[in-house]
Order: sequence, then structure tokens, then C-alpha cells
Amino acid sequence: MVKYLKYRISIVLFLSIIFNSCDRQENIVQVDDGVPPAVPTQFSVFFAGDGEVVLQWRHNSESDFDKYKVYRRVANNVFDLVGETRNNIFIDDSLLYNQEYFYRISAVDISGKESNLSGIVSATPINKNPPSAPRGFQINARNWVGKKSFYLNWFKNKESDINGYKIYRSDKTGFTADSNSFVGFAPGMDFNDTSSFTFYKDYFYRIKAVDKGGLESNETNEFKDQILEIPEIVFPLDNSQINQINNFIIKALPRPAQYKIIVQTNEFFGEFWSTQFSSEKTTDTLQVPFTPIFLNAGIYYYWRVATFTNGNSLPNSISRLYKFFLTSEFL
Repeated sequence: MVKYLKYRISIVLFLSIIFNSCDRQENIVQVDDGVPPAVPTQFSVFFAGDGEVVLQWRHNSESDFDKYKVYRRVANNVFDLVGETRNNIFIDDSLLYNQEYFYRISAVDISGKESNLSGIVSATPINKNPPSAPRGFQINARNWVGKKSFYLNWFKNKESDINGYKIYRSDKTGFTADSNSFVGFAPGMDFNDTSSFTFYKDYFYRIKAVDKGGLESNETNEFKDQILEIPEIVFPLDNSQINQINNFIIKALPRPAQYKIIVQTNEFFGEFWSTQFSSEKTTDTLQVPFTPIFLNAGIYYYWRVATFTNGNSLPNSISRLYKFFLTSEFL
């Protein structure tokens, strides 16, 4: 019910902006009439909570109207300008939960003439609702340069009072995100788990969003992946000199996987050929046809093999870079 109300508030705000903006006659040429705009009326607090205050008022009707200025103060301090808008609604976020905030607004015309300030409204944006569960959760197991890890990322929550995200892990499906499975905290939208992991073993993750008041979202659905070994290179071996190459030969992993072979013209960049394929073979040699348009003799070529799982665009395991020297021209 709480989440429904928060989404309903968002929809109401959106519709309010759309419908009220229709009252403005954008096609009328605005001419300065030399008179400041009227003070905005019906100024009120539309919503206050979870570190946000939403203000609303009736739209000014002057033909030379330009914008509104929003002023805020706390306690007995002076009013400071905190924002400007051309809409008749304003969202002030990232506020303290237990602080009372006071607001006034003014209207400004195209020549910069400003109306008197409106009356004062106030609100305390107490922490009412937990955040929504994070969306867009993705997981990428990694065996990169001999280091094993699980990289997690997700979308930023829409709430402005998010403090961070709690990460939970288990080697069993259906686990609960609690203190027994907690592995870390992320202030942003990603997390790299560098714990000790076993090859070919499923690890399951969930995350929760936490607001600045300590309220937590529901846990996400669990996502899993497993870390793969780096395929063994059979041909061509590192630093080998060859006069012909029709196939790369690698040893398949103990489980079905997706592979990618990449060939470069130098150690750092210059990829000019690659192929990606899936294989159901396990612990067997794979011959992968090498089909470049041409190869030049007398130079080194560099290549590596990567594996993929879960349809990830990022590789699971990546081999080190190997090189071979072609002794005769290959057409």
C-alpha cells in the first residue's frame, strides 16, 4: 500500500505539471508591461515525507510571466533562494527528516521584475516509507587476470533519501537476505565481491536499498552466476613461430560455455579479428577456424580467449595475452 501511494503521488505530480502547463499560452508574444507580476496564490504543501517537500500553487496569468523563485529557511534564519521553475509545482529533496522547513515563492516577469513574496508555508519531511527494491540488478562472475570476483550493478533508486545498498550472498538458492548472508554495503550502484570463491559453483545474490533513516526496501529476487576457469591454450602456444595457422585450438571447460577468441595487431589494441561461439563439449579440444582476410609475415600477432555465462556482455574468464610470429605470408 505504501509503494502504491508513492507511485500515485508521482503520477499526480506529473499530471499536475501537464494540465497546468496547458493554461499557459506559449504562442502569445510576451511584452513587458512595466508592472511586476502578481504574488502567486493558493501556495501550499502538496506532500512532505522521506526527505522531500512538494510545493504547489496557482499559475500566474500575466502574458509577460517568466518564472517562479522558491525561497527556503530553517528556524529563524533568513530565506535563501533554493530554486527556480516555470511550473506551478516544486520538489525540494535531500532534506533532513526532523527539520521543519519554511517556504515562500515569488513570480518574475521577462524583464526581471519580481513580485512580492507569498505567504509562508512549512513542512517537516519525516521518514515515512521504506524505499522501493532496487531494479535492473545484474551479476557478472569474473576470473580476470587471475583474480576471482563477482561484480554486481543495478539502477539508481528514484528516492532522493537513499543512503546506499546492502549486499547479501549465499551458496544456496532461496536464501533470506539477513545478517547471516550480509557481505557488504555499497554507497553507489555497483559492488565488487572479492571473497574466496570456488570454480563452477553457483553463488546467489540479493540486494536491498537503505534510506538515510535506516528504513530498508524489500530484497530483490536472487541472481546467480559461477566463476569459470580460463581455457587451456593448445595452439598456437605463446611466443611460437609458425608458417601457417588455420585453426586456434583450445581445451574446453568442464561445463558448456560460450567462448570468444580475439586477435590483435599489438599488445594494447588493434583488434582486427574475433569470433564468438558456444560449445556443449566438456574437457575436450576445440578447433576454432581462423578466417582473416590476410596476415602479414614477419610480425607478431596477439590473441586471447574469453568465456561468458548468463548471456552477459562482459566476459567471465579472460586469458592472458599470447603471441605468435608468422614466418610466411598467409592469404
